[in-house]
Amino acid sequence: MGLLDLATAPLRAVFRSAEREAESAFPVRDLEEVESRVLSTAEAIRHATESIEAHVAVLETLATSIGPLTDVVAELTRQLAEINRVLGPVATAERDVSRIEHLFGRRKRTLSSPDEPASPAAQ
Repeated sequence: MGLLDLATAPLRAVFRSAEREAESAFPVRDLEEVESRVLSTAEAIRHATESIEAHVAVLETLATSIGPLTDVVAELTRQLAEINRVLGPVATAERDVSRIEHLFGRRKRTLSSPDEPASPAAQ
């Protein structure tokens, strides 16, 4: 042992004692577990942040498409109103023709298949 070893021996003993006390108070395994949990929590936060950013991008796209969609729906409503206006008289004419057919007792005849003989009423 050298002169320097004799001088540092008490200091080393104090450090070893402090290290043992620190290790007993904070076991290395517990510190590793805490570190692992902190890292996994940070990773979960990062994934959640990325997911939120993706949702925000989708919502921004939705928000920008609402205006044009509203315009298209308004135009479609206008066109349907025009179609309704044009076809209104046609529906009225069809109703009138149906009433006239009913007045004259016109009934639709059922066609028989070639294998079946014609019914006596149809002859």
